[in-house]
Amino acid sequence: MIRNARGQEGSALVEALVSVLLFSIGIIALLRVLGASVKDAGDVEYRATAAAIADQTIGMMWVDRANLPAYVEVAGALDALPNGTRTVAVAGNVVTVTINWQPPGIAAVHTHTVSATLMSN
Repeated sequence: MIRNARGQEGSALVEALVSVLLFSIGIIALLRVLGASVKDAGDVEYRATAAAIADQTIGMMWVDRANLPAYVEVAGALDALPNGTRTVAVAGNVVTVTINWQPPGIAAVHTHTVSATLMSN
C-alpha cells in the first residue's frame, strides 16, 4: 500500500501543468480569432467608405449630366482611404467609377468599381 501511494506522487502537478497547457492553447486560439475579426472589420469599413465615395461621385454626375466629360479623372488622390485613388471613366452616358486603396500592412490593393448608365433629361 505504501508503494502505490509513492508511485502517484507528483500526479497532481502533472495534471495541473496539462490543464494550464490546454487553457493556454485555448486562449491563443481565441486571440487569433479576435485578431482576424478586427482585421476583417477594418476591411469592411474601407469597402463601405469606397462604396460611399463611388455613389457620391455618380450622384454628382447624375445631377450634372450635361457636363459628364468634366468629371473624368485618372488616379485622383482620396484622403478618406489609405493610399486611396479614384478613377472616373465616361463612355457616352455610361459612367464607371473605380476606387482603389491599400490597407496598412497589406501588400494587395483593393478595388471597388461601380458603373451606371446616366440617361439624359
